[in-house]
Amino acid sequence: MADETARGPAVEKLSLKVKFIYGAGAVEYGARIFVMGLLLFFYNQIVGLPAAMVSLALSISLLIDAFWDPMIGHVSDNLRSRLGRRHLLMYLSVAPFFLFFVLLFRPPEGLTDWQTFAWLLTFLLLTRFSVSLFEVPAAALGPELAPDYHDRTVMMGVRYALLIGGGAVATSLGYFWFFRPTAAYPHGQLNPEAWGPLTLTVGVMMLAAMLICTLGTHHRIPRLHQPPVRRASLSRTLGDVAATLKNWNVGVVVVAAMISGMAAGVYSGLALYLATYFWGLPAGEVGLLEMVRLVAAVLAAFLAPPLSRRFGKKWTCMGLFFAAVTANSLPYALALGGLFPGKGAPELLPLLAVFRFFGDTLAAGGYVVVTSMIADVTDDALAKTGRRSEGLLMSADSFLQQVTTAMSAMLPGLILAAVEFPERPAPGMVTDAMARELVMIYLPITIAISTLSIATWAFFRIDQTTHERNLRTAREAMARAEAATESGEPPAVGAPVTSGRI
Repeated sequence: MADETARGPAVEKLSLKVKFIYGAGAVEYGARIFVMGLLLFFYNQIVGLPAAMVSLALSISLLIDAFWDPMIGHVSDNLRSRLGRRHLLMYLSVAPFFLFFVLLFRPPEGLTDWQTFAWLLTFLLLTRFSVSLFEVPAAALGPELAPDYHDRTVMMGVRYALLIGGGAVATSLGYFWFFRPTAAYPHGQLNPEAWGPLTLTVGVMMLAAMLICTLGTHHRIPRLHQPPVRRASLSRTLGDVAATLKNWNVGVVVVAAMISGMAAGVYSGLALYLATYFWGLPAGEVGLLEMVRLVAAVLAAFLAPPLSRRFGKKWTCMGLFFAAVTANSLPYALALGGLFPGKGAPELLPLLAVFRFFGDTLAAGGYVVVTSMIADVTDDALAKTGRRSEGLLMSADSFLQQVTTAMSAMLPGLILAAVEFPERPAPGMVTDAMARELVMIYLPITIAISTLSIATWAFFRIDQTTHERNLRTAREAMARAEAATESGEPPAVGAPVTSGRI
């Protein structure tokens, strides 16, 4: 285990108030994860579009989104405006995202399958592009707000707790209010009338979260880095991008994210199917399980920083993730072996809640630490290249992840087709054998992919000592650049040069 006790250069620590205001932006992300995760279910079970067509639209949109995120990140890194590098794009994203998101869940009636597919794909692309204008700069803002090695882990913990909080509020609105059972729809998530009010309400909530984050961090703009004025030829731009991405730790992050994206694509597409048809849970009980995630996230926000201080970020994240995969997989494995309560058993929901609590606490803790590790990579790149490229690096993390998620987004539809899962099923059409076969395919795929992704983090090379050395290198380079500017001499060849605050 690497020594992470060395004292480095003093850097500003962010106030708790600013941590919460910045983290408020993640409320949008948490709420959107919940609602967008229901798109396959909505278009397949409510609208009646074949699952394979829905998965194809999801896959195409994710694939295209993967390519424009790094471009947005690079533009944000080099943007010069009165609103700084990040905030201009964040402001511009808010209104278009709200409009496109609302329309995404309102396909006109009477369309053919391919017309519905075109509506879905069009508004998926518009929604993803407009929200990227907010999320990519907002994520890139984090490392610059909290440069301290451990303080940024605390900030990421606050941000993740608010992310889960946003998802929990959206989940509560769905499963406890809009998806309430009726005589016609005992499983309220199958009620077509519930989806319009739910998505409009969640849309307003996401709009408010984006504005709180953007307006609440506006006062920090004068303290943030401004990129130098440079001639931006295509060759120079491509050279800057290549130099930034040519970093061992960036490679580790990208590969781990790429592999985990495959598991995420399978899980997000099938989660509500499994809850509804394998466990037989009504909307209210699904909502209760989702509420467990909120408590787990709050606990993880307190758990992750001391564990990472004690064991180092790399080994903490790997241990937490491995334990999380075990806790989340056990109920399915035990149920397949006849060792877990079945549908309708009074002890089913409490046991699922216990496993969910431990699994989500462990996974959330791992996510908090990994997010802090990714932020450390931005300082590593700064020390090596002399450029602040948080936008490019934070979006590069998601690039291959989204590519693989785009490809794996086809898997839920193909799996559903393989077990001959019906569209808009009447009561009794989905058999227990069908649901069991679905789990038997789902479980080994997600375990294998998740394990491989976790193992990739063993190759990560940044610890506290490395991070603090990177901060010193960047500060020394900045001092040399300022001295050269005053004397009229160019900086030393090969020395990293940057400007603005560390």
